[in-house]
Amino acid sequence: MMTKEELILDCRYYNGEDEVPDSLPAGKEIFWDYERVWTEWILEGCDRLQINIDHYTEVYDLPNLLPEGDGTPLGLKALLFNRYDHWLGCMCTSREECAHGFKEWYFENYAAGAKTHRQLLNQ
Repeated sequence: MMTKEELILDCRYYNGEDEVPDSLPAGKEIFWDYERVWTEWILEGCDRLQINIDHYTEVYDLPNLLPEGDGTPLGLKALLFNRYDHWLGCMCTSREECAHGFKEWYFENYAAGAKTHRQLLNQ
């Protein structure tokens, strides 16, 4: 099993803090929280994460649309997709439209301008 410190290397905003840091860029607080939840779920062995992964991979086939080369692990992408679907809703669109909408949202709002801690260490 991975340690909290190892998991945090795959985060962009969460550094293991108990509360959202004041130094976080505006509007990124929600991503800090999603990364915190993802880290906790893995450490706890939470079943909800696997449910999100199954939905992400089997229903929407998103791993083919968003390959892992950007540094974000599959489970974290699945959690982000779950929140995208919850807040922005994919119910009224086709699977393809929803998947492409998520891809656009993911790169514009989550991945843009921020590297994972692992990527920053490897520069």
